[in-house]
Amino acid sequence: MTIKRNLRPSAKTRHFALDPLFCALAISSTYPALAQSSPEQIEEVERIEVSASLSNRDLYSLSGSNIVLSDAVLLDRQARHVQDVLAVVPNVNFTAGSSRGKFIQIRGIGERSQFSEPVNPSIGLLLDDIDISGLGSLATLYDLRQLEVLSGPQSVAVGVNSLGGVVKLLSTPAEEQNSGRFSASIAQNNAYQLGGAYGASLSDGLSIRASAQLNKDDGDVYNAFLDRDDTNNIDETTATFFINKTFKDSQQLGLNLYYFNIDNGYDAFSLDNDQVTQSDEPGFDRSDAVAGSIKYQHGFDNSLAKVVLTYLDGEFDYGYDEDWTYPAFHPFTYSSFDRYLRDVKRSSIEFTLSSRDTGLLNDASWVFGLNWRDATEDLLREYTFNSGDFVSQYKPQSASAFGQYSFALSQKLQLTLASRLERFRADYDDSDGFDESLDDTLVAGSISLDYRLDDSPDSGLSRGSIVYASLSRGYKAGGFNFDQRLSANNRTFAPEYNWNIETGIKGTLVEGLANYQLSAFYMRRQDAQVSDFATFENVLEDGSVVTAFADAIRNTDTGVNKGIELTSAWQLSDNWQINANVGYLDATFGDYTRIDGSFVPKQDQAQAPSYTFYLSSEWVLSDSWRYFVDVDAKDEFRFSDGHDERSPSTVVINTHLSWQHEHHEVRLWVKNLSDELIYTRGFGGFSNDPRDEYAFVEPYFQFGQPRQVGVSYEYQF
Repeated sequence: MTIKRNLRPSAKTRHFALDPLFCALAISSTYPALAQSSPEQIEEVERIEVSASLSNRDLYSLSGSNIVLSDAVLLDRQARHVQDVLAVVPNVNFTAGSSRGKFIQIRGIGERSQFSEPVNPSIGLLLDDIDISGLGSLATLYDLRQLEVLSGPQSVAVGVNSLGGVVKLLSTPAEEQNSGRFSASIAQNNAYQLGGAYGASLSDGLSIRASAQLNKDDGDVYNAFLDRDDTNNIDETTATFFINKTFKDSQQLGLNLYYFNIDNGYDAFSLDNDQVTQSDEPGFDRSDAVAGSIKYQHGFDNSLAKVVLTYLDGEFDYGYDEDWTYPAFHPFTYSSFDRYLRDVKRSSIEFTLSSRDTGLLNDASWVFGLNWRDATEDLLREYTFNSGDFVSQYKPQSASAFGQYSFALSQKLQLTLASRLERFRADYDDSDGFDESLDDTLVAGSISLDYRLDDSPDSGLSRGSIVYASLSRGYKAGGFNFDQRLSANNRTFAPEYNWNIETGIKGTLVEGLANYQLSAFYMRRQDAQVSDFATFENVLEDGSVVTAFADAIRNTDTGVNKGIELTSAWQLSDNWQINANVGYLDATFGDYTRIDGSFVPKQDQAQAPSYTFYLSSEWVLSDSWRYFVDVDAKDEFRFSDGHDERSPSTVVINTHLSWQHEHHEVRLWVKNLSDELIYTRGFGGFSNDPRDEYAFVEPYFQFGQPRQVGVSYEYQF
């Protein structure tokens, strides 16, 4: 059987050989020129390995709602950070409250902020083998091979930081084939981007790849007091260097190095929600980090052994003007600045032993592994209303064993069993005299059945389509609430668990008309960790009262997240392809008492819109010209569990026209064509406005990407 697939012109084929099929299978955009493929070619290029899964299985043979976005998607979206592509994925959202959308939610699960409290993330965020969970500022996008999103609990594969799912950024590796790229972009708001990457073979078995990117943007906020338009700017520099040595066919040693220098501004909130700020001390959101990994693989006749060592050392400096004004703004104005300086160190060692792929459809496969992680987070908080600096240290450590076994029950039916046992310990102490430890034993597991469907013409499905059903259990460690104003019984909280039942179908329709994934899930959360807060009043010397907040995490009795997810790519003609992704989510919680004594009935979870929608369309106009447009939409949603301020529903349109000749490509692009007002963070339940003497509760919002027009150039070989 043959299917049609899109190929890039020959000048780009070497570097992007797999991209067209990545685009089709991973719900993305493709490039011109159509060709026919033989069954052997299809079999070779259809395998898209999901590296974040425990057994690195192919996307369309892996149970669950998973999506792989190729580098072509990132180019089509003009993506500089992971926040720029999350709208492509069903039931995924993010929160800002900083210069970037650092906090990701999948199916309604995920953090929304971090201040003084230590956080065990609910969503795993990986950069190759480096764990950057909770450090979302490092999730910049350049020279990536693909971006993977695995929805639902992934604790078996990833461990303690993956209760709701995993996002993994997979870099273009060092390979023996020479390849490179140069990119440049300019746009409104004094935005520009420069980047380059080059990979080469230095000798037999020895290859390298290096990349670097500079990304700057003044932003869309005007500071009227300082008469500046760059106080909410983006200034990001990143670089990578990879080296890989193949000693024999069965032995490989790789070294990956990463560098991040991020000096972003943070001046996003205004009293009138008009993106005209009055801050006399604009905030900042800085990250200065280095990371590295060493990976050794040794192949045996029937198995593969792998050892991975990772290390990360970073300084994360975040601060903001709490009053949003200047002293002379109003007689009742207060002046306050809040700064959080974190020094984060992380290290890990993982050993895995797995069976080798025999290529036989019904052959059993297995994985066994051991993992050890250690981290230290030192915090210095400088706050105007504190009598002195607040200092804390958080030291989580875990050791785990995990395994997976897959075997055939019949020619078409496969059973997969997997589990992880993790011992998690954390120590916390701070300058307020709070000193506490916790020690939890956490167990995750999954069982799935995959049934390979009939590939006869009458079925309407091609070879490889599967129906699956799975039951999985995930976990998240407990933790500490640092604020000394909280009562003793609110200073710690328990682990959270969830049970996820999921069923679905995925595959390809006959003659390559469409690739699709359809899934339905029901997740019940036990002891769900939700954000809460207590309010306190500070009386100033002039007698005015300022409201202060003490953030806390609490456990609820119940939480249910259920929904449906569809991803699909349709090749409607030789020159026209559309991609449609839809998510439906019903996420609720309740039946617990807040710190202030009020009862919380059943209600919607925060950051959980009931629908998300993505549609893209691409027309190949000629051998050189291509037009692309996409639309992403989401329903209204609550910003927080602690108040009921909401983001309205939004519809965002992005488009570009591209011209391509041999190694060169030029794009004229527009982000947010209709200039839709995008809400990325919202607060409620208090007033920060001295003009009404802080008497009336008001909502305050941070806004996302406005309309922006730009031109980009890409050279690849």
